[in-house]
Amino acid sequence: MIFRTSNSAGRRGRRAAALTLAALVSGVLAACGSGSGTTTGADGGTTKITFALSYLPDPYLNGLAYAMQDGLLKDAGIEVELLPFGSTSSDSLVASGQAQFGNTVDVRSALLAQAKGMPLTSLMAVYQHTPYQLTVLDDGKVARPADLAGKTYGGFGSPFELAVVNQMIESDGGSGKADEVVLSAAAYQALSAGRVDTTLSYPGDLYAMKQAGTKISSFDTTDFGVPDAAATLLIGNNSFVKDNPEVTEKFVQAVQKGYEVALKDPEAANKALAAQFPGAVDDQVTSYISELQNKDFYPPAEGKFGNQSAQMWQANADWMAEKGLLVDDSGKPLKSLDVAGLFTNDYLG
Repeated sequence: MIFRTSNSAGRRGRRAAALTLAALVSGVLAACGSGSGTTTGADGGTTKITFALSYLPDPYLNGLAYAMQDGLLKDAGIEVELLPFGSTSSDSLVASGQAQFGNTVDVRSALLAQAKGMPLTSLMAVYQHTPYQLTVLDDGKVARPADLAGKTYGGFGSPFELAVVNQMIESDGGSGKADEVVLSAAAYQALSAGRVDTTLSYPGDLYAMKQAGTKISSFDTTDFGVPDAAATLLIGNNSFVKDNPEVTEKFVQAVQKGYEVALKDPEAANKALAAQFPGAVDDQVTSYISELQNKDFYPPAEGKFGNQSAQMWQANADWMAEKGLLVDDSGKPLKSLDVAGLFTNDYLG
């Protein structure tokens, strides 16, 4: 996930802010409606829906952009208003009914919200795997995750970040835990300057640091006891989905088709991205990230694009409950969470 290379600090700040928002999931909102702003044309031909972005325009949106630019959504009778990334998380906007659909960061972010009772259902997974890696400077001081025991993690405020780091230390045979300092936008700069020992980095952040000449090494979280987690989920407001199953199906399948085009013809999808969000994403970065997405993150392990795995969802719920990360709306830790009903593949084509 990356933004314009011409402003790497701004890009990293936006990514960090997105992760911070994922950490600010609050209790169930008072207005958990079905999205009264949705309207249908007098002839019943066009349904207007609102979609909340979980962060600023980025190559992961190329499939959605294609569905909008090439008329897939229009052909489905759906008009989409995009709610830009802002101070209110996409989870909260969808849960409150201010948006009928949106993206959330990943399975773990969704589970944090759903454990609190937020009325959200995941309808499709854009990324099939965890996109971020634990990153350290390649200066010989940290050769493996175990070496991070007692060292400092520069984070963004999400409850599961430090748990990921400490799981990796433990699985690698380390004794002790890492400390955390929440730096948000400054985390990557702090790592580059040696003020922290590690941080979690998305592909675009790794690319930016390498382009800046920073020598780094990275470790895949799933190699060290952390369950894989689908990311960039398409979420829907439960009441809206229940009351509008046909609209939901048409919307999900139009977006799904957009991402299928992104897999088969990434150049077309990337042109749509540039047209939908003019000037927001650097073409060189789009090309780099798009190739990576198509190789490592978009293709489903089985089934159709966007398919979600019950095993993956439950593995994350069990891991998060074990780490004390899942709490209900009163703040009480949950010992377990059954993921049935928290996601569905039923609306995929």
